[in-house]
Amino acid sequence: CASGPFVRPRGQRDTEQFLRVRLAKGFWTSWLGLSLLAVAGVGLLAGAGTFTYYYARFARIINARLSGQVFQNTSRVYSAPRPIAVGQAWTASELAGYLQRAGYTEAVVTGAPGSFRKTANAVEVRPSPQSYFEGRNALRVEFSGKEISRIVSLPGGATLANAELEPELLTNLFDSSREKRRLVRFEDLPPILVKAVMAAEDKRFFEHPGFDPIRVLGAAWVDLRRGTKEQGASTLTMQLARSFFFSTERTWRRKLSELLVALQLEQRFSKEQIFELYANEIYLGNRGSFAIHGFGEAALAYFGKDVRELTLGEAAFLAGIIRAPNRYSAAERRPERAAEARDRVLDQMVEDNFVSAEEAKAVEKAPLQFTRGSLETSSAPYFVDMVKDHLENTFPERDLARENLRVYTTLDPDLQHAAAEAIQIGMKQVDDLLARRYERWKKKGEPAPRAQVALVALDPRTGEIKALVGGRDYGQSQLNRALARRQPGSVFKPFVYMAAFDNAVDDRAPVVTPITTVVDEPTTFYFGDKE
Repeated sequence: CASGPFVRPRGQRDTEQFLRVRLAKGFWTSWLGLSLLAVAGVGLLAGAGTFTYYYARFARIINARLSGQVFQNTSRVYSAPRPIAVGQAWTASELAGYLQRAGYTEAVVTGAPGSFRKTANAVEVRPSPQSYFEGRNALRVEFSGKEISRIVSLPGGATLANAELEPELLTNLFDSSREKRRLVRFEDLPPILVKAVMAAEDKRFFEHPGFDPIRVLGAAWVDLRRGTKEQGASTLTMQLARSFFFSTERTWRRKLSELLVALQLEQRFSKEQIFELYANEIYLGNRGSFAIHGFGEAALAYFGKDVRELTLGEAAFLAGIIRAPNRYSAAERRPERAAEARDRVLDQMVEDNFVSAEEAKAVEKAPLQFTRGSLETSSAPYFVDMVKDHLENTFPERDLARENLRVYTTLDPDLQHAAAEAIQIGMKQVDDLLARRYERWKKKGEPAPRAQVALVALDPRTGEIKALVGGRDYGQSQLNRALARRQPGSVFKPFVYMAAFDNAVDDRAPVVTPITTVVDEPTTFYFGDKE
């Protein structure tokens, strides 16, 4: 018959043997089971403890970083107030656009510098207590055709010949990098931009709890098969967590940390609030010497318009550059790259049923219209550096960053733009002239020398600096040639002549005029009684 420890025995000796085997088997089975249970228990306790520790740690970090005014941690530099006058060529839409760029909103929003209300032929401007005017200087600007016909002070109704509007933000100071950011609310974002971002980065954003299990498992499987860490599975919430708290290192440890923070963000904020934080934080490349953060600033930097005015193609482009923003920073010079980013997102939007195939095809046929020039044209980097140096020589940088100062300057953005354009036009002529002269004596293969330049525009009545350009390309050289101490050479002659001409004004001898003849011969000069 069959035998074994679990086969019923026939005799007494067999029974004793059977019991000994059963007891031994039971001992080892129970010991192994208890050991496994103990190991599992310890593992669970350790895992729970680790999870609790990091969850509490990240909770403190989130409280410190995302409480209060999230994006108000730096001092800001502004231009001078914008002057307007009756008879000035301007339209109601242009004025509304300027106010939007200055941070004004159509609805009263806490923290905004002011609000405005636009009608067919007028715009009402109401500064808030956070504005340059500290709540004063409310106006109604009326238009006739394409010019300002009347300026009325509110609430009194007095008619004004001229007035001033909110200064423009030039840049933030005392950051680790030169950042530009124009804050927007979720309500300000056009639905087509929200859909484009979802199609490009996280189509189930409004459905998942902070992470997308389907994408995570798919990315993990691909990475395991390839032995790499290249697949992205981050949701918008996880990307926001990374941007605020982590590096871009490709490790699963960082992914797990992102996940813990993302879960907490989803508990603390609504989906709309998370998207709003993302829309204001996301890095979208460089323009000139400035880093662009957020869709509000990107819309202005790339297309010269308010984010609410973005078209389908423009929204798709901005969503498409999130993955590789530096590749598309010079999109106006590389239109094929811009089209590549836009079309990729449009195809995904069609697949996700956000737009129709016909709409996408129509947009793909039209070229993107990028704004001309760079941010250096209007943001005056050399001027900003001069302001920063002055502040740092006056106050400790630590105090400046902590105080969150608003620094108002004398810069006129229109004149700054004109100065930058004048240099571009004028220096091209200088380059052509030097190239022709250089052809006569240059060594083979050597490029013609490149001249540098500086331009300063002053208000002669006050000495205020209205525009300043310290060189041809701030990105290549930050030396401000308007301030650099160099041998003046012949550039100093006009000041010598001016000192001579002053004698005629001050009724002193000798009188020197532009037609005075000066003999070029050795001369002895006397100052007081000294030769």
